[in-house]
Amino acid sequence: MTETGINEYRSLLGTLKRNKENIPLQQLKTEYQKGYDQLTQRIQSMTREVILDVIIEGLRIERPQADKWYMEINSATRESGYMKKASQAAFLQQDADLVLEYANKLREIVHSTVKGCEKNAG
Repeated sequence: MTETGINEYRSLLGTLKRNKENIPLQQLKTEYQKGYDQLTQRIQSMTREVILDVIIEGLRIERPQADKWYMEINSATRESGYMKKASQAAFLQQDADLVLEYANKLREIVHSTVKGCEKNAG
């Protein structure tokens, strides 16, 4: 993700934080539902994009092994709990730096998993 994209992400998280601080949640979910839903959906989408961009940076997977690695990677990331922590960092804390920290931890897990798969295949 580009620096502009990260800045946009930070801005969206800032908007969510200000909304939560200044408007009761019930009002956000009723009177401002459309805008609130659009904002949270955009944050959800960008959180996934940020995490994926960090994870796949420098990752090289050969097509024949992609299916096996995909299963291994999904299992490793799910078991780590970092996806849930990243989601909480975005939606509960509105902390982009913490999302990036968890994304980097996931990157380490994924790259380690791929290296383990390469050793087992070789």
